[in-house]
Amino acid sequence: MKTLALAFGLLVSASSFAGVIYSNTADLSTSATQIKMTDAEYKLLPTKTETRWIPGCNPNGERHPVECQETVVLESQPVITVNVQYVDTMFRSEGNEKSNLALNFRLEDFSAADVAALKAAYPTWAHPFSRAGQKFAKKNFDLQVKLASRTIQVVDVQNSKLCRVLESGEIEAGCEEVIVYKDAQTTVKEVTLLKK
Repeated sequence: MKTLALAFGLLVSASSFAGVIYSNTADLSTSATQIKMTDAEYKLLPTKTETRWIPGCNPNGERHPVECQETVVLESQPVITVNVQYVDTMFRSEGNEKSNLALNFRLEDFSAADVAALKAAYPTWAHPFSRAGQKFAKKNFDLQVKLASRTIQVVDVQNSKLCRVLESGEIEAGCEEVIVYKDAQTTVKEVTLLKK
């Protein structure tokens, strides 16, 4: 009976775990322009979630099966997220052309008073006119953008054996693909937030 209850529990919900990535630097395309630090936010990032079925929801009814599930945050990690805004002319999209980059920092990296001021403006949607995030970012960080060289892996077409793909989407019969990679150099815009 315990085995049946355990199996039923696994069908009803699924948990997932994630860690918080802390970094003060990120790479952008060289086509990125208008790079600027906009603000900082106190956030609770989910580190453990669980997807559960909503009781009484009929997945075969009017609602799609995904709508019969909800994600519940079981554990979260408080962080300071600094937002950097930029425009990438290579990947233009309709409407708002601005993209955002978020870099996470530990609370311990800042004074308790600064963190408290930022936390008082959390959640940001509830305090739309607060300038606490802009003040925090300006007081604690300098934005540095420079060109940097990176080594990446690319397909070595001359030494690889690539098979023809037929109209059906199948690979040509009897062909065995062998893909060889090689190092290549590329240039990126390295965005770094330097603590003052």
